[in-house]
Amino acid sequence: MTSFELIMEPAIISDRILFRFSIFMAFLLCLPMVVTFVFEDYFPFLTGIYPLTGKGLLGVLTAPLLHADWSHLAGNISALFILYLVLFNNFHPMAWIVILLSYIVPGFWTWLFARPAWHVGASMMVYSLASFVFFAGVFSGHARLMALSLFVVFMYGGIFWGIFPTLPEISWEGHLSGFLLGVLLAVFYRKDIRSLYPKQEYFVDEEPAGEDDNEEPDVNGEK
Repeated sequence: MTSFELIMEPAIISDRILFRFSIFMAFLLCLPMVVTFVFEDYFPFLTGIYPLTGKGLLGVLTAPLLHADWSHLAGNISALFILYLVLFNNFHPMAWIVILLSYIVPGFWTWLFARPAWHVGASMMVYSLASFVFFAGVFSGHARLMALSLFVVFMYGGIFWGIFPTLPEISWEGHLSGFLLGVLLAVFYRKDIRSLYPKQEYFVDEEPAGEDDNEEPDVNGEK
């Protein structure tokens, strides 16, 4: 085994462990939504967000666990699984804080500012995490993260129409709250992300030749 392989092997193993950990955490974090959907009758305290009401305030903590039907759940679960995987695998130092804030803050903003209606579902988190990943890549200028930004656009670009009041049955206020939080988190963590992913120099100028190389040899052939 060469010295280069000895250096690279721990990094490869570490990346593999991190990727497996990311898959496990993505599965673990999506599981409660499936459980609460299947056994919703056993959790009577679960409620959605109804703006500016006491019971609706409790929904800030429970609304992301509630979904109207299987298609609503499947859409959010599939998006969250991928976004959790991306977060833990690429933004692991701040992943937990970003996820926790994305769970609570958009719901609270929805409770404060949304129209009087019941708001349920984890789509607020989807918008927050997708927005964070996209703008983190844009602000970092790093090729890997910019590729993730393009991935988010390719996978979820269409969902950003959801931040506008198009359909009355869609909580565009929650979507907009999540989107704005993602932007703010990307701005807040931009320096940490740049230190985590410094820009790489692909072309380095050659060092100028030393003075000794330019000296003319003397008559005896010595410099």
